[in-house]
Amino acid sequence: MPAGEAPSAQPAPFHYPEFRSTDAARIAAIIRAFPLALVVSESDGTAYASHLPLIWPDESAHLVGHTDARNPQFRGPGSVEARLFFCGPQSYVPKDAYVTRQLPTWNYVSVHMAARIEVVDAPAAKLQILAQTAALLDGKQAAATFAGQEERVRQLLPHITGLKIHVRHQEARIKLSQDKSLQNQRAALDHLVAMQGVGIRPFLERLMDGGTR
Repeated sequence: MPAGEAPSAQPAPFHYPEFRSTDAARIAAIIRAFPLALVVSESDGTAYASHLPLIWPDESAHLVGHTDARNPQFRGPGSVEARLFFCGPQSYVPKDAYVTRQLPTWNYVSVHMAARIEVVDAPAAKLQILAQTAALLDGKQAAATFAGQEERVRQLLPHITGLKIHVRHQEARIKLSQDKSLQNQRAALDHLVAMQGVGIRPFLERLMDGGTR
């Protein structure tokens, strides 16, 4: 993509159109349950990707979030054209998980977006974003910490970049074996739920210790 050229607002066509949804309520529900987004953009021939929690304040037309001011993805330009991906539960579903004979598959829930991300530098606007994020993720009491501007908040604020996300296009991609019988859909769902916590603690502890095996 030539430098400065914005990506198309339309995401790549989904090869499973039957699992595609543009229902705004379903998309909002997924983002509220799984707010960590992979944000991908390009500038002057350099590709950037950041994992950022983004929230959708009640009755707001925009998602908001924040990042470390050192993040080069949002330095310089007043806005960035980007692709955003929110990933929910996912799991391999073996043939034995089904009630009747089926082929194995991989089920998942995700949201794909094309958006313009506006960089927010005004201190009052950044405080509002922090308070909104805390209110949604930690509750009203946490939001008061930012609204009250405690000393640690004032010290931290210059090192934070606020973000306002103007959504150009959004769609959910929800693959939960809907092409199977209701009995097999439920069986696949049971398997996905059961797999979410299997073996995750030992794996993460190895990563924390620097190991990979």
